[in-house]
Amino acid sequence: MLFNKSRALSLMQENDLEAIIATTHENVTYLTGHVGWAQRVYRQRKSCGLLTKNPDVGTDLIMNRADNTYYAAYGGFAENVYSYGGQAYHIGQENYEPNSTEFEKYLELHNSGGENPTLLAGLVKALKNREITSGNIGLDEEGCSESLFAALKKEFPNCNFLPASGLFLMIRLVKTDDELDVLREAASINENAIQKVFNYVEEGVSENEVAQVWRQAVAKPGGMWHWFHFNSGHRSVFIFPPTDKKLKKGDLFMFDAGLFYKNYNADTGSCGCIGEPSNRIKKEWSAIQDGFLQSLDIVKSGCTGGQIYKALISGIKSKFPEFDAPFAGHTIGLEAREFPFILGEETKHNQKFLPSTSEIPLPVNSVINIEAPIGTFGFGGYQIEYSVIVKENGWEPLIEQKRELKIIE
Repeated sequence: MLFNKSRALSLMQENDLEAIIATTHENVTYLTGHVGWAQRVYRQRKSCGLLTKNPDVGTDLIMNRADNTYYAAYGGFAENVYSYGGQAYHIGQENYEPNSTEFEKYLELHNSGGENPTLLAGLVKALKNREITSGNIGLDEEGCSESLFAALKKEFPNCNFLPASGLFLMIRLVKTDDELDVLREAASINENAIQKVFNYVEEGVSENEVAQVWRQAVAKPGGMWHWFHFNSGHRSVFIFPPTDKKLKKGDLFMFDAGLFYKNYNADTGSCGCIGEPSNRIKKEWSAIQDGFLQSLDIVKSGCTGGQIYKALISGIKSKFPEFDAPFAGHTIGLEAREFPFILGEETKHNQKFLPSTSEIPLPVNSVINIEAPIGTFGFGGYQIEYSVIVKENGWEPLIEQKRELKIIE
């Protein structure tokens, strides 16, 4: 299962919570497996996920009717689904009988939407059916309007609703085996696309033409792109968007590519040179590669983002003293950046259910990207990025990723 139920229940017990309610697209997906579209497009068309502390029952999905077709087609793992928003208008036929499981499910959801006019109505029904009428309830405040918050307090005066977005981040930090499988799928789509990029790049093609190759390769297997930073020559100093600039002999080029697939994110980056690299490029790239490998040596259960960052910085600066960077990568999962967000200097937090500091021991099966983008104004730059799974005594690659300075003959 994509959802780490045992970790969720453990953290709920630790914090004396009767239930938790997901409201953001990512957290609803996490609790229910729902792969929808409406919440991404219409801010007012919210869905919710519900988990109680009872280990013997599943989760509930309270879903906007606009996603009925998607749930009928893709499904999910919620035990109960409450569609809301009234019945969408369809032309009915007397004695209509669905001719597939997809339309049986759709008709069931369609009828449910007629029973629950609003999100509040569906959520109230779900809570009462689970016999949750008192105690502490963690409410994912990032996707919850003030009016919904107030209405829930009014409906359940004996409940104490606590802002719990931070709790969801802590639950999601440890990936299940099924989550790792989907993350591998997403990363493989990205990796295959950048190999097509390397096969296409040559002197005379434009940055936009290269970007088109990546986008087409991502879309064909069902990936959806977030960004593709691709830049060459002096523009390779950092992550500029692609333009009609044509690559020419002697140019450094770098790219950073982000997508999502089945709601899970992939992010990677690499770089290269058009023609034989100069001695300066060879020297700087060797330093970056050495420091990158030195930072990987730090990765294991219990290490912190700050430790990885310091290893990367010191490793590169020993041979490339001008190098500096504010971070050494980030976490990744349902969101492109998850807690503790980036691997860098310590940051402080004042949010309920989150640790007070970013310097937390990374647990087994957390997933991080180590990266080191760097450039010099008027010269160009480099990028190296690699996804790893934190393990008890080290790490393992999320997928095979060969990272080198690609020389385009």
